[in-house]
Amino acid sequence: MQPSDDDDVRNLMRKFGANTERYREIEGTRRAFTEKPLPTPPPPTPPAQAKPGVSAEASPSLRMLLTDLAQQRQAKAEEHRQARVMPHVAARIVAVVSTRGGVGRSTLASLLAILLNGADRQAVVLELDAQNAQYRHLGIFPQATGICRASLERRGWQELAQTGYASTRLLPFGESEPQQLHSLERQLEDDPHWLARHLADLNLGRHDTLIIDTPAGSSVFQEQALRLADLIVAVVRPDAASHAALEHLVDTLAPHLGGERPASCRFVINGVDSSHALSVDIAQILENQLRPQLLGSVAWDEAIAEALAYECNPFEQSADARGCQDILAIADKLHDQLEPRLS
Repeated sequence: MQPSDDDDVRNLMRKFGANTERYREIEGTRRAFTEKPLPTPPPPTPPAQAKPGVSAEASPSLRMLLTDLAQQRQAKAEEHRQARVMPHVAARIVAVVSTRGGVGRSTLASLLAILLNGADRQAVVLELDAQNAQYRHLGIFPQATGICRASLERRGWQELAQTGYASTRLLPFGESEPQQLHSLERQLEDDPHWLARHLADLNLGRHDTLIIDTPAGSSVFQEQALRLADLIVAVVRPDAASHAALEHLVDTLAPHLGGERPASCRFVINGVDSSHALSVDIAQILENQLRPQLLGSVAWDEAIAEALAYECNPFEQSADARGCQDILAIADKLHDQLEPRLS
């Protein structure tokens, strides 16, 4: 009789002096660990067979692709060409600019328009300044809608013009909220001919004069006005701040004094106060620096401010005042500067 596995284990334990009574076979269920077979891959799908009488859709030929590409390039070139062509504006354009506010730029723009307006020629003031104050200078009842809202609504400006002193016409900026102003600025940045397109729609004649009141300092509004201007009138005050900013002003205007449509530039020293020696001295210094391009100087005159405060035309209320006489002389020179363009 062959010994069992248990006897062999007990004999081995006795040899090492272990107690055979403590030995117990551990019984358990055996588990088989087998890998789960991978699923059988599905058979490959046969290619779709064309139905009898119906041909499968073919890819575009190289010739068709090349034709499409050529047409796309031609369309883009046409858009670029149209974007570069500036619409023609027949009127004489004067841009009134300044490096900072408070120098009397808007007042001077409106008064020059009053003097340049006549029976045989029209003077129009275009307000590109969001302060929307020109109606005060021209004796016009303010209205909410102006070029700002009209432009955002993609409407023309023909119905916006209002009539002020001496039948002068005004295209007001109109009331605007910060978000509207920001949206309009983006519109100008995307469309370099925004101003030219709107002005071309006004159908102004070659004898008409458009005076653009630009906001103080560099802006997209000023840039578009300078690009169209035949004559730039830069307004400076006889004080230290204007003198310090003069070089920057000259540098800003320089690019627009040459090229395909060069503008001429003239300066006006506005608000010379004869009762203050410093004002007179700085005015003299500015005159010496600007003499070749100086259009004239305007004395500080309370009569103009009072007439505008009482909603009167200064040239009817205080025509003999020193300030009115100075502006009248400047308007005559301005007219002479613009006339050669008509020949």
